[in-house]
Amino acid sequence: MRFVVVRHGQSTNNLLWEQTGSEQGRHPDTPLTGTGLAQAARLGEAVAGGVLPWPVDALYCSLMMRAVQTAAPLAEALDLPLLGHPDIHEVGGPYDMDAATGTMAPYRGAGAADLRAVSARLVLPADAGVDGWYRGELEPVDSAAARAASVVEGLRAAHGEDETVVLVSHGYFSQFLFRHFLQIERMTGWLEIHNTSVSLYEDVPDRPGMRAVRVNWLPHLPDDLVTY
Repeated sequence: MRFVVVRHGQSTNNLLWEQTGSEQGRHPDTPLTGTGLAQAARLGEAVAGGVLPWPVDALYCSLMMRAVQTAAPLAEALDLPLLGHPDIHEVGGPYDMDAATGTMAPYRGAGAADLRAVSARLVLPADAGVDGWYRGELEPVDSAAARAASVVEGLRAAHGEDETVVLVSHGYFSQFLFRHFLQIERMTGWLEIHNTSVSLYEDVPDRPGMRAVRVNWLPHLPDDLVTY
């Protein structure tokens, strides 16, 4: 089996952090900036032009707004349904923050109508409604590795060994996906993952774990559109 992991484009929160180094004023379900939308469009064009080494069988996305916006051009390029996956969200889950105290509370995410407005190809989970899609609490960081493993193994069970699955997810969560793909129990460092970068993983016969074909690959972006 093969996995393609895409990080979302530049979000308003990414830009806020770049400019201020602070989360004050962050959006609980941050959308893409104009740069982020341009990055997503470039990625869709590159995929339509055949940049990926494998044909794609299924496309999944996190239901955080920035991921859905990034995945929408990919769904058009691939002519595939966009399958909203409630478990490939960013580490911690969506949350709101009290600007005065820094206290965090779970945020339910965008409603079904707002998400469908981004892409008519989006397929939502049955329990995604007007009040959002997220039903969990704040996620401890220690739980992210188990969630990543559950996501990958669930997709393996749902797809054939010769299939390629694309996941449009997040920078932090991609670290845990990487660990599971390569069967790394603990990482002491951090893989740099830029906005809309592409990471490719494939099974290797008779060997444990997967092979990282490319990590943080940006064939679709000129230097002036590369952001983190």
